[in-house]
Amino acid sequence: MKLLGIEDVRLRREWISASEGQRFAEVVRDFTEQLRNAGRNPLRQRETAA
Repeated sequence: MKLLGIEDVRLRREWISASEGQRFAEVVRDFTEQLRNAGRNPLRQRETAA
């Protein structure tokens, strides 16, 4: 991902069973907060500057 310019913080893989709806919701909330704290996507900034 680094070769593509994507920071490690912007990628997350989790194994969640279809029966783990509550866990899925927690992981999504946590990851969303992590992305907000990371700031703007640097690829997006490059795209708008071009």
